[in-house]
Amino acid sequence: MSKFEQLQVPDPTALSAVQNICDLSDPYRTGKEMDELFLQAMREIITWHYGRCDFYKNLLDREKFTSSKLKTIDDLHNIPFIHANFFKTHAVRSIPEEEIEITLTSSGTMGQKSQMFFDHWSISSGRRMVDFIYDHFGWYNPDKETNYLVSNYEPEAGSTRGTTNTSKFLTKYAPARQLNYVLRLTGEGSHEFDIFGCIEVLKQYEAEKIPVRFIGFPSFIFFILERMKKLGVKDLNLSDESLVFFAGGWKGYADKQLSKTELYGRLGEQLGIPDIRCRDGFGSVEHSVPYVECEKHHMHIPVWSRAFVRDVRTLEVLDHGKPGYLSFVTPYITSVPAISVMMGDLAIMHSPDECGCGINTPWFEIAGRAGISKNKSCAMSAAELLKKEAV
Repeated sequence: MSKFEQLQVPDPTALSAVQNICDLSDPYRTGKEMDELFLQAMREIITWHYGRCDFYKNLLDREKFTSSKLKTIDDLHNIPFIHANFFKTHAVRSIPEEEIEITLTSSGTMGQKSQMFFDHWSISSGRRMVDFIYDHFGWYNPDKETNYLVSNYEPEAGSTRGTTNTSKFLTKYAPARQLNYVLRLTGEGSHEFDIFGCIEVLKQYEAEKIPVRFIGFPSFIFFILERMKKLGVKDLNLSDESLVFFAGGWKGYADKQLSKTELYGRLGEQLGIPDIRCRDGFGSVEHSVPYVECEKHHMHIPVWSRAFVRDVRTLEVLDHGKPGYLSFVTPYITSVPAISVMMGDLAIMHSPDECGCGINTPWFEIAGRAGISKNKSCAMSAAELLKKEAV
């Protein structure tokens, strides 16, 4: 019996390969058999959305594309893609409204927010992928009490922020003794960055001598480390079983962000957290497959998706080592036709042998994001994000 939830696709007959690929608990399994299963799952999910979403049907008809054109794994990049920004201005779905279990929005720091609809299979399948990855890396510790500092918004009733939802979800893998948030509710329908409170919380966590898990935006953790330096707060020595798992990006501070090497070094220096226990993650509400750093800090492609980099001018797929727009395909989502999505992120793809961690799938590095504007200071960055995110 699996330790994680058993799930069933909406139509086991029509989506048998989708079921089989998403049931794989080894997140980095490879081989010809996996490629064939992935191809069949993509054929199934294309047919699924074509018959249930007029927008997607019109897109495929316009591009003269059918699932039968997927002959080999090398054909995946030919699936017509949807730009992630499309979901910021259009609400499309392939299920009736009564089957929507949850609606999530993107962080929206550039002004507009994506709105994504999930049925039970889609939201639960995406979360189970995280289960499998956490288990793979040894971070599923149901018997190890843990303190948390969540670098995200303290949850409020009715919140639909995807990042808040994800951060709250990630606290389930080790039981919480204490759970504190960086962005605290004010009681007036807004949040404040509680930087001084966070410093005191970290001092308390050091005294308790149990593992600490940091989850969420890296920017606010960096701001805390910076303030500790300026205040002359002595370096802390948290449990070496602590874990840092960043997700959500730097949020308006991208042009001045520290490199991962520098940030992880600061976490080791000021908090005593080993480099191997510092990891970053990538994902979005438009494409909710999780991408998590290996021990070498590279984001490998899991078995439930495939990725390409496209030329910023021609949108043709590029060879490894060349920067372009990051593009994903995945067969898992049944609620919205987000099965081939091009992101606004610029990335570079690499082959497995450029890593050396033992995972035998390609990996990507984020090289930037289109349209990033400069900011003035750490405090300004935090204030502007909170202003933009106010609900």
